[in-house]
Amino acid sequence: MGKSFSKDYEIHYYEVDYKLRCKLSSIIDFICDVGTHQSESVGGGMEYCLNNNCAWVFYKYDIKMYRYPKYAETINLTTQAVGFKRFYGLRKYFIRDSEGILIGEALALFFLINIEKRRPMRIQKEQYDFYGVDRDMEHNVKMDGIEKVDEEQFHREFQTRYSDIDSNKHVNNVKYIEWAMEAVPLEVVKDYELSRIKVIFEKETTYGDKISATATVEQVDENSLKSYHKIRNNEGIELTILEAEWKKVETKKA
Repeated sequence: MGKSFSKDYEIHYYEVDYKLRCKLSSIIDFICDVGTHQSESVGGGMEYCLNNNCAWVFYKYDIKMYRYPKYAETINLTTQAVGFKRFYGLRKYFIRDSEGILIGEALALFFLINIEKRRPMRIQKEQYDFYGVDRDMEHNVKMDGIEKVDEEQFHREFQTRYSDIDSNKHVNNVKYIEWAMEAVPLEVVKDYELSRIKVIFEKETTYGDKISATATVEQVDENSLKSYHKIRNNEGIELTILEAEWKKVETKKA
């Protein structure tokens, strides 16, 4: 394991849903932010990447939420480099409330890419030193797979905007999650909450593309659902696939 880094986050009003629960998209923003802050603190941040024509980009992640924080709560995120292998890096994240109780955790796999060529590049030696990684992992990274479903029950279309583009000049990864969730029927969003989401980012998209988001929802039991998602561009190329687990929200009795 490499170096760890922690940062506190207050849940603001613009980061919650209509039930005043922190949105999953906000949680992912925190995950991105804490990793960026660690990189800046150890010398591998934006200036280093600019000077070395490189960038870390998400390839996969697996996020589990045991409880969503509420408006005005303060939570703590800790991230730690698990290890490197050639051109990819693996990180863990732990989300705790103000009492130190674990309310969520995540695993993310990144590629280091050459910005000009948009292709993976070998991780530089100094990056190992930045994050406290001694050498390449001896084994391949294993993350739970995503079940593929052919049926597509629900469909939405979107247009990418200037505001969707991040500093790597492609659509920010959070936008794919938002597009996927918009394809889910409203009654699912109202009666259930996301307990786990697995994502594979297969290809990038850029400003001006038309996006198609599909969703298929399957009942697991009386208290849980699964949904399966595909994001495609206007040429029909598959950009991202997702699998989500939903748990029924308990209604409080009067």
